[in-house]
Amino acid sequence: MSTGPVSLVVLVLCITLLIVMICKLKIHPFFTLIAVAIIGGLGFGLDPSTIMTTVTSGFGSTIGSIGIVIVLGCAIGIILEETGGAFVLANTMLKMVGKKRSGLAMSLTGYLVSIPVFSDSAFVIMSPVARALSARSGIPLVCLAGCLNAGILATHAMVPPTPGPIAAAGVFGADLGMVILVGLCAAIPYTLAASLWANSGYLRRKYPYIAKMEHISSDDDFEIKSDQQLPSKLLSFGCILLPVLLICINSFAGLFLPAESTTMKWLAFIGSPVFALSAGLIVALFLDPSRLNREQVYSWFSAGVEKSGFIVLATGAAGAFGAILRATDVGNYLGNLIASTGLPSVFVPFIITAMIMAAQGSATVSLMTGAAITAPMIGALGLHPAIATMAVAAGATFATHANCSHFWVVTKMCDDMPLDEGYRLVTIQTALGGFASILIVWLLSFVILP
Repeated sequence: MSTGPVSLVVLVLCITLLIVMICKLKIHPFFTLIAVAIIGGLGFGLDPSTIMTTVTSGFGSTIGSIGIVIVLGCAIGIILEETGGAFVLANTMLKMVGKKRSGLAMSLTGYLVSIPVFSDSAFVIMSPVARALSARSGIPLVCLAGCLNAGILATHAMVPPTPGPIAAAGVFGADLGMVILVGLCAAIPYTLAASLWANSGYLRRKYPYIAKMEHISSDDDFEIKSDQQLPSKLLSFGCILLPVLLICINSFAGLFLPAESTTMKWLAFIGSPVFALSAGLIVALFLDPSRLNREQVYSWFSAGVEKSGFIVLATGAAGAFGAILRATDVGNYLGNLIASTGLPSVFVPFIITAMIMAAQGSATVSLMTGAAITAPMIGALGLHPAIATMAVAAGATFATHANCSHFWVVTKMCDDMPLDEGYRLVTIQTALGGFASILIVWLLSFVILP
């Protein structure tokens, strides 16, 4: 088996091959990761008889830990989309902060909505709200859309049950409750930095145009109207917050209760990610009781399975690649090499993932690939798995540009925003957000030790 510098060269070649196959050859990430895992195993000089066993075991163990959770999270997001629960969250935020703080309302709404809903879908759902607020308040659309996007991208990459951070946590073997807690903390500076740029005087002066919408009136309560009957606030917030609360209780109860106690055993049961997200899904089913029938429920569940299929399979493939890397010494070698340079170790997974994101454009794929590459070295880097997960997450939304589908979703949903405006808004704000979040993760790494 290759060791030292040779294994590092093989790793660089594997990463290069990943980028070329996904970006240039347009090969699906699932097949790319599996192929590179096998090629990498041969390149690292592993025993040929063990390579396929390592790939399949890595694939299976990764899916076994997070597959069901990803499917449940996708289903919750789809139901929240279709029942109008996202509008309830927006209206609640508006009433909390007031008309004069519409930008803050958009940031908070994006922050909450994107916890269970994919970023592209979240922006499509909520962009009419930003447009309506712009038309009624006189605030430039670029400011409100940018604030919305800031919150959406922050929690999309950092807070489970969004599939990306769940997948990365599974690859690192991180406790999901700890990942939620650290993710909520890391998403705040991302949202704040990105929102401040979106609401800056520079963008207001350069792009002052207001959204034009028909039939927009200014109500005293400043509430966004919808043609459908909207669900209650309790259920809309409950389907998001209940799973988070149960998982966190389970994660931190062990600090105060003995593992053998009956109470702790029950908390471990109801706070397991599968049970917690199942509870959230049941709450989501009652968002619109008029649609609670077998056909509709089957449609929601089927859409959840279909939407999560790519994530589950690609995550398993990333786990297979990670298993190959763990079977070599490349993780320890690279980790020790970087540690000797004086670079703070938390920046390593961040930089690697940001480079992958810049090359191929998908935050979810970057999360999974970055986690697979860096997981074998976190021991040598001295990183807690939750901290490593957040470092990867910060890199996965750093400097989003035109090779990312979300970039085009934002520009197209904002009156076909010109490309230069898209770069000034989206790319700069995500660079600022990613940098702000990795700084917080770096500070947290001194407190949350492995």
